[in-house]
Amino acid sequence: MPQALSTIDSLHLKIKKWGTYLPQEKVYLHLDNTCYFTGDTIWYKGYVTRSDKGTLTDLSKILYVELLTPDGFLVERQQLEMPNGTANGAFTLTDSLYAGYYELRAYTRWMLNFGQYEHPHAQWSEDAFYNKEMAKDFFRDYEKLYSRVFPVYDKPKETGHYTKDMTLRPLRRYFKARKGKPELELKFYPEGGNLIAGTDCNVALELNTEEGEHLENVEIDILGSQDSKTAQTRTGNRGRCTFLLNNVGTQEGYKAVFQYKGHDYEVKLPEVKEEGIALQVRQDTLLKIELQRSEGLTDFPEGLALQVMAQGVPQTLQHIDFGDKRKTNVTIPLNELRTGVNQITVFDGKGKIYADRLCFVNRHDYDSARIDIHGIEPQYEPFAPVTLNLKLKDIQDTAASVSLAVRDRATEELTYDNGTMLTEMLLASEIKGFVENPGYYFEADDSMHRRDLDLLLMVQGWRRYEWKEMAGIEAFSLRFLPEKSQTIKGQVNHTYSLYKDNDLGEEAWITALNPTSSIDFYTTEKCAWTYRNKDLQDLYGSLIKKLDKDVNVFASFAQGNQSLNLTQKTTNGHFYMITPKFYEACIVDLIGTTKGGKAAGFTELYKKGYDNEEQYPNYYVKLDLFYPKFPHPYGYYQDLVFNKTDSGYIPQDSNSFFNRHLPTINISNKRNGMRKLDLDKPAVVMDAYEAFNLISDYGLNGGKHDWRTFSRQLAFATVGDMGLDRRYFIQEQYDGKPLNLKISQGTDYRKALNKHKWDVQIEVPTAPDFSNSKGIMKKYRLLRYLDKIYIYTDYAPREQGSWKYAQDNQPEVIIDYRLFPNDGYQRTYRDRHYILRGYAVCEDFYSPDYSRKPLPDTKDYRRTLLWIPEVKFDEKGEATVRLFNNSKQTVISVEAEGITGKGIPIVYKK
Repeated sequence: MPQALSTIDSLHLKIKKWGTYLPQEKVYLHLDNTCYFTGDTIWYKGYVTRSDKGTLTDLSKILYVELLTPDGFLVERQQLEMPNGTANGAFTLTDSLYAGYYELRAYTRWMLNFGQYEHPHAQWSEDAFYNKEMAKDFFRDYEKLYSRVFPVYDKPKETGHYTKDMTLRPLRRYFKARKGKPELELKFYPEGGNLIAGTDCNVALELNTEEGEHLENVEIDILGSQDSKTAQTRTGNRGRCTFLLNNVGTQEGYKAVFQYKGHDYEVKLPEVKEEGIALQVRQDTLLKIELQRSEGLTDFPEGLALQVMAQGVPQTLQHIDFGDKRKTNVTIPLNELRTGVNQITVFDGKGKIYADRLCFVNRHDYDSARIDIHGIEPQYEPFAPVTLNLKLKDIQDTAASVSLAVRDRATEELTYDNGTMLTEMLLASEIKGFVENPGYYFEADDSMHRRDLDLLLMVQGWRRYEWKEMAGIEAFSLRFLPEKSQTIKGQVNHTYSLYKDNDLGEEAWITALNPTSSIDFYTTEKCAWTYRNKDLQDLYGSLIKKLDKDVNVFASFAQGNQSLNLTQKTTNGHFYMITPKFYEACIVDLIGTTKGGKAAGFTELYKKGYDNEEQYPNYYVKLDLFYPKFPHPYGYYQDLVFNKTDSGYIPQDSNSFFNRHLPTINISNKRNGMRKLDLDKPAVVMDAYEAFNLISDYGLNGGKHDWRTFSRQLAFATVGDMGLDRRYFIQEQYDGKPLNLKISQGTDYRKALNKHKWDVQIEVPTAPDFSNSKGIMKKYRLLRYLDKIYIYTDYAPREQGSWKYAQDNQPEVIIDYRLFPNDGYQRTYRDRHYILRGYAVCEDFYSPDYSRKPLPDTKDYRRTLLWIPEVKFDEKGEATVRLFNNSKQTVISVEAEGITGKGIPIVYKK
């Protein structure tokens, strides 16, 4: 037994070292307001903590924040300099954007080491990449990144009148709700993870609609053998409840039966395991854990232990000895644990997990307020001065970081996504899914709230901290180190010669990979049937070879009148460079060459043909884009108007942030049917050269622009494969005009379509013929003359896998190429040429000074009256803030959030 114990202790020690040496990071964003209107600016501050200590991180020095549309398209990504674990920035909601529920997503590169998985995709889509490695990088997704969803309304029709109208992105296709028997989702979560034969198992369940709406007050019967009733339960708060199965039978075949809206439902429970350990957790002043083993599980030669871990760090280890009994109890004082989500794991010396479970421990060390704010008046007259006095409770904690927002309460909006620094760090960050109205679980520490919080944790099948990886049982790959400075990382590959271009209207043939046949394709003007349906591997796979020797990468950085040149030799085709520190836009040129030294790089950069995009580069140089690509679906409550009558909502005092009248919200564009395409609101607008760089860096070409495949590559880069096993239809437009398919004179296009039966839709436009001179059409082939690319689609990447896209009538993608106006053009290059975005520069929030009486016609419609990303406290922990009201009588909301130097969240809302 001593040897077995030492093995268990060794696993415990590995996990402890992991939690300390490889802590995870967590992000929280404090916003200046609760809702916005197009034309507004979103002001935010990011806080990044390390999991092991809870304090502001000293690992990463760069934070990434992204703004995504309701459909899941990227609007803007900002890179923020983060010297002390915090950073602040701002996004402008331009008038060209549409209304809806937008998402802010934030992460550090270090965070991308954890929770990786492969995004679902069609198998054919992997052939769209230069090699398998690039395909793997593209489809890498992440289980848990910080996300904040908020409503954006239409720009007020009359300045200062904030009517909450929400006109969603205009689509041509709308999907009717399915009729008949509702699709429901009933999931079971045995406490400890499994139903174990011969034990008493406590089981939690959650009942939702297909969309994720919680179904409460539904009676459910649990049936065993011969349909005998074994247990009965009724869903409660947020569709959750528990039931107990006594003496679980091996061959019972348990199932749940219930009725909903007149329909009968039957759902099987998880299969019963013959061997294992069941556990039941109870908590008062102690954490009490009852363990029960199956009858045949009598020997644990490697020993058995129970570990409790919080924030990735073990808190306690208890060795377990059943002796000759089947039940045993473990009791742990709460003062040995950490406030927040704790992970209980029962394991043996080989690292086999017998049971695990999440529970919430509250030692009440976060209960007291960390900041006081005085001076708030019940109401302020127009342009009246406002003076707020802030005071930290712990004046010794001078390392506190606090941001402050003062708002016009009348224009706020309550949403289900209303987490705070406290709820995010202690609860929501530990759970994979969205937690609606998380403040409910912290409103009171009574039996009802503790029960509901425990149920929330029981129905979680995901673990932020992978126990087996931490214990060294399963492999873990560390892809990124904490970013301390700006860098670029990429690779060099062979380029290849594109098949010879053909004149407009001419047919062309290429050699197939199969030497016994040929592949015919057509130019755009002749409808590129076959060619458009071929992926990069289909066309050029035989030409793609691995780099046989390492080469030098020459990098040139230029900003204003300053420039810097760097050279580095690749290692196995890869390179990694620390770049000069830069803000905003910086011009970067990358060249691969076999020659050495910076002088050789200059020679390559400026030799004849360097500014000709039609020349072939020596090598295909690309940057590795590590950014997450895929938006995650919204939970049912993330884009739902808040309903104060929902269970789990408890009004607070009269000054509460929650206790107010909810204004009417009008949402339009949700009717079924088809309508004319609205060209005012594209899904994506991109700079053409930026689009080419995106395609090249994803690995969808060989570093060379080819107009014949550009549309499909761009659609794939922005829309993906839609999760479809067949390719979707892409229509090209040129400055807003669709191009008719031109069939040779005398050709019956119907017969032509029948001849080419591929899994791609072919559309023959009925619009009047559109024709341009060959000179004009050639301009659309070259990046030199392309300004912007507008992408329209009925598809929403956020809804990949939705039932709406399983219908026959699939979404389409329209790509509209826009030339520079007035015969304009830009310089284009043979080698890789970028305009990279450096650290974002955030201007100070404007706060007007009305100390002198404003003019009679002065109008001030500010909704956010003041935003201070970093409040400056004196040595006594005090700060005085002064501002002025807008031009109407106003009741203000004051919100301060932050964190102390000791890692205690600071939250104040009034």
